[in-house]
Amino acid sequence: MAKVILKARKARPFWFGHPWVFSGAIDRVRGQVADGDVVELMDDAGRLIGEGFWNSKSQISVRLVALKGEGTLDAALLLKRLDLALSMREDVLRLPEVANSFRLVHSEGDGIPGLIVDKVGKVLVLQLSCFGLTRFLEPIVQRLVERCAPVAIVERESRTATEEEGMTRTGGVLYGSLPPGPMEVTEYGVTWLCDPMEGQKTGWYSDQRENRRLMAPFARGREVLDAFSYVGGFGLRMALEGATHVTCVDSSEPALELGRIAAEKAGVQEQMTFEKANVLRMLDHCHQEKRSFDVIVLDPPKFVHRRGDIERGLALYHETNAKAFRVLRDGGVLFTHSCSQHVPDSSFDEMVAAAAKSVGVRAQEFFRGSQAPDHPVMLPLEESRYLKARGLRIQHSGMDTEIAPRIPQSQPSAE
Repeated sequence: MAKVILKARKARPFWFGHPWVFSGAIDRVRGQVADGDVVELMDDAGRLIGEGFWNSKSQISVRLVALKGEGTLDAALLLKRLDLALSMREDVLRLPEVANSFRLVHSEGDGIPGLIVDKVGKVLVLQLSCFGLTRFLEPIVQRLVERCAPVAIVERESRTATEEEGMTRTGGVLYGSLPPGPMEVTEYGVTWLCDPMEGQKTGWYSDQRENRRLMAPFARGREVLDAFSYVGGFGLRMALEGATHVTCVDSSEPALELGRIAAEKAGVQEQMTFEKANVLRMLDHCHQEKRSFDVIVLDPPKFVHRRGDIERGLALYHETNAKAFRVLRDGGVLFTHSCSQHVPDSSFDEMVAAAAKSVGVRAQEFFRGSQAPDHPVMLPLEESRYLKARGLRIQHSGMDTEIAPRIPQSQPSAE
C-alpha cells in the first residue's frame, strides 16, 4: 500500500478526523499508486493517521475514511458503515413513520465519502463522487437490496464526480425495474410528485423536509411566492396550511407540471399558480409592475460549486435576495436559503444584511435552520453543514442606500 506523507504542521486536522486532504498539504508519495487506490496517510514523522482513497485528478487528493484503529478500508468496513447509516434512519430518526422519501446515506456525514443514497418512494437513487468507491459499488448495491427491498436502484450522474473527481459515470438502472410515471413522495401527510431519473439531483430535496414543515404556518392567510420552486415543495405545503394564494416559479416546465398535478390531487389547485420563468427576471417584472407578496421563499440552486466560485456566487446571492426584498410588502417575510457548502454561515448572513440595506429595508431574523437530520454533519468537517435557512421579517425603513454595503468576501481557505 502506498504511503502519502504530509508536510510538517499539516497533520493536526486529520488526527481529529477531517476527511479531506488537499494536494497542498502533501509532501510526497512513497510507492506506486493509481487513482482509486487505498493509501495510508502519514504525518511528517512517519506516524500512521489512517487510510483513504487516492485521486490525483481531484484537489482533494486523499479522502480519509478510516482512522488508525478503525480497521482496514475494505468492503467489510464500508458495509458496516452502510448498516449504521440505515439503522440511524430507521431506529434513531424513525423516518419511515413520517415520510416515504429521505436520505439513507449522506457521504462524509455517514463515513462513506462520495456516496449519496436517497430513498424516493419505492426507488433508491444513488450518486457516486469518489473514484475509489467504484470498486465497491457491487457489494454496496447488494446490501441496499437486502436491507431496503427497493423495486429499483438507479444511479444519477454527479456533477461533482465529473468536474472535481475526473470521473465519467453515465448513470442508469443498477437493480430492478423503474416504475413508469412520476413517484409519489410523502412527508407529514403531504404528497408531492417527482421524477427520480430526470428530475433535479436525485429527484427530491429531502434535506428541506423540516424547513418545509416549520415554515408553512407563517404563510397562513398570506400571499406567497415560491421562487425556484421545483415541484412546489414549499408552495404546496403552504397552500395546504391556508395561504390565500401561492405562485410557484421555476425554469423547468416538467417540474412545474408535476406541481400542478400534485396541487390538483391535494385539492388546492385554485390557490396555486405555476409560472415558467427566470426567477431574477420575474422579480424585476414584479418590481416594475408594483406586484408584491406577503411571503417569499428563495431556494435557489447551488451558486457555488467550487471554492474559486465564492465571490461570484455571493454576488449572485446578493442580487437574488435584494430583488426579493424589493417586492415584499411592509412587514412581509422572506425565507432565504443556500445549499452551497463552500459559503460559510457568516458570509451568508453578511450577504443577506447587505442585500437588505442595499434596497432600504430593515430585516429581523426570527428563524434559522439547516439540513434535515438524515443529512448528518461529520465533525470536524464544517462543509458538511451545508444548508443555510433563514426567516426574516422586513420593514420598509426609508434608510439611506446611497452608500452601498460591500458584498462579503470569502473566508480564508483551510487548505
